[in-house]
Amino acid sequence: MIDLNKVKQALPPGLEDDNVEFYVFNNNIKCLHQGKTYLWGDFPVWIMERIEQDMLENPEALRALVAWDFIQREEAMRQYIICRFGGFDGHADMEADGKIKHVEYFECGRRGQCASEGKLCSAIKVGDDHLTKQEIIVLKKVAAGKPNKIIADELSISEETVSSHNQNIQRKLGVSSKIEMATWAVKRNIIES
Repeated sequence: MIDLNKVKQALPPGLEDDNVEFYVFNNNIKCLHQGKTYLWGDFPVWIMERIEQDMLENPEALRALVAWDFIQREEAMRQYIICRFGGFDGHADMEADGKIKHVEYFECGRRGQCASEGKLCSAIKVGDDHLTKQEIIVLKKVAAGKPNKIIADELSISEETVSSHNQNIQRKLGVSSKIEMATWAVKRNIIES
């Protein structure tokens, strides 16, 4: 018989704990908390209050929302949640104590062409540094198993430039191989779509 006390598995935040995970699925914003999935409009009040406070603590994100003409409270909060926390990445967006994490990468379909990129959405922060847009593109291609030559051809850059990007990414991530880069990217859902 299997000893169930020894079974270890990673569960999504909010499924069996007090953490909160926001995500977008089928054009709906959802929130997972204490084993219940809430749809936008039915989020617990304390979660909405904490998001509102977080918005006030991030004036650059507020300016980006205003530039997009999201000025009404509900529509601004909705867009803020989509841009900041839209992906389902296996890491809590909000901890049980209300602490919010801004480390999520969400592929919204506008990455690389959005004027608010890195202001409203979360840039990928690693240590004290951020991955550049080009590094993210290269990282996705590495995670897709593409060799440097193919990446260079697809991006119209030299193989040496791809190699340089790989070295910079590895340094920033604190890894020493393309396998570790790919593993890091897949774990965080930073993959080519």
